[in-house]
Amino acid sequence: MTEGVGPGGPQVPRTAAEWERVREAKHDVLSRDPFTVRPADHPGVRPEVVASWRRSLLAGVDPNATRFPVDDPFEPRTRLASVAQPIMNRLKDQISDLSSWGFLVDRGCRLLTAAVGDFPQAERVLRKDLRPGTCFAEDVIGTNGLGCAHELQQAFLISGTEHFRTDSEVLTTTGVVIRDPFTRRYVGTLGVHCRREYASAAVLPLVVEIGRSIEAQLLASRSDGEREFLDAFLAAQRRFRSPVVAVSRRLCVVSTRAREIVHEADEDLLRRIVAESGGAPSGRTVRRRLSSGATVTVRVLPVEQPRGEFAAVLVLEPVAADRPAPGPAAGPEPAPADLPTLLDRALGAGRPVLLTGEQGSGKRYRAREVLRAGAGNVVEVDGALALLAPETWLRRLRDAVQDQRAAVLLAHATEIPPSLTATVASLVAGARTPVVGTTADDGGEDGTVLAVRESFPVILTVPPLRDRRGEFPELCRSILADLAEADGRAVTLAPRALAALLAGDWPGNVRQLLQVLASARIRADGPEIGLHHLPARFRGGAPGRPLGEMERVERQALAAALRETGGNRNAVADRLGISRATVYRKLKRYELH
Repeated sequence: MTEGVGPGGPQVPRTAAEWERVREAKHDVLSRDPFTVRPADHPGVRPEVVASWRRSLLAGVDPNATRFPVDDPFEPRTRLASVAQPIMNRLKDQISDLSSWGFLVDRGCRLLTAAVGDFPQAERVLRKDLRPGTCFAEDVIGTNGLGCAHELQQAFLISGTEHFRTDSEVLTTTGVVIRDPFTRRYVGTLGVHCRREYASAAVLPLVVEIGRSIEAQLLASRSDGEREFLDAFLAAQRRFRSPVVAVSRRLCVVSTRAREIVHEADEDLLRRIVAESGGAPSGRTVRRRLSSGATVTVRVLPVEQPRGEFAAVLVLEPVAADRPAPGPAAGPEPAPADLPTLLDRALGAGRPVLLTGEQGSGKRYRAREVLRAGAGNVVEVDGALALLAPETWLRRLRDAVQDQRAAVLLAHATEIPPSLTATVASLVAGARTPVVGTTADDGGEDGTVLAVRESFPVILTVPPLRDRRGEFPELCRSILADLAEADGRAVTLAPRALAALLAGDWPGNVRQLLQVLASARIRADGPEIGLHHLPARFRGGAPGRPLGEMERVERQALAAALRETGGNRNAVADRLGISRATVYRKLKRYELH
């Protein structure tokens, strides 16, 4: 952005009188309820600055603070820091005569490296002990050049008393956003600061140029394979009007058109599509539902890569109208406690049931629990293995559904090869024993998948673990009991360990919980799993301190917003009415990143 806001509008203050006028306006803002602060009430101050003051107040920043919080532990050796260090070294020499210093921060607005030249006031800067990890985010130290650029995602300059904190009023600070030209993702911010009386109108354009130099080096540091990957992406953007995404083993580049329907949560799905295409020159076309709710036809255009790597450009064609899948009408989701009852009721009426839900949500666990309670014996047949020996697999399923002595659990029911789906659908529909199928909600709705789904007259959804807090203790006890059956070693869960697990968000659902409990059980050398036996992420903060009620509500709100926005941090900030910097810090605090 330019330093002014337009002809006749408030400008960047540059004189003692202007700084004093801004200070008076800031004191007025500080005396108010932040929810009543409006930029229009302070026409002599740039509206972006007043809005930043308001956000700083809402974040609880102390205007009289003098410390710079450090985010520990912190790893400063990032790709950005490595690429930018030679430029920062040259900058140190170039700005010494200007009595200036430079900071490079990461995408969390935490210091990566500093360039402080040899000038009379340099000692004052060095005494601040601004080590890697020092946080300059707006919600941590208030209005400043780096924080505002990070928050607004555009170049910004803060002069003198525009700073929120009193100790920074003698400075002019800047911030220029740095994006990786390869992925177009925000990777950090560069700032050059000086005493306010030494600043000129040329300082921000100078920092912008230095920032562009860092971006150029980021691009130059890419390998030949990555460059070919980017060239293919850019060529596809010019060739197709549809949304375009480029995916490799390590990268995911999304076009502007695609950002509306492709979110971070879709990366694994798209990467799996590319990996499964096998690098065939002609590619393939599949249909999938994305986390945004959009159903798209995905055309895979492979990009040649070195041995052991894969990459492709995906051309997405949104389906004109998302039609609900034929079959049973979708009703309201059952409460978690009702699921076993509904499943038992459907099986008692002789109807095969298909359990759907997120991966790892415990569909097979639920099915086994109910089937064992009814039939006793359960024969498990995995649809994902049918491709290995189709005839043998089909014969086993046929024998199982005709044997009334045992129930049948058909896992991965919609991953059966297309050549077998018609036969499988017929076997399920004519089964003489209780049959429960399981499938993940991945949006696959082609004809072969629908044929299998339609063979199940009843479809029930297993809620994710994060929505089943009430049954969490019993679920842990049940999992530990199942593990004990294998080796006869009974282990219980200590209350503090249970509280720590209960505070988790569990993106991997029951499968992740099983992994955590099985690993902790191995670490425990006695009859009880304690807090210290759990993975480190569950031991953060005060030992064994469960989240308070407000913290739990805040964490759940963040988790829900992440799910509903497909992991889009900007959309989360807009939805919750907080800054992006605050979103990133809270995601780290609650281990949702």
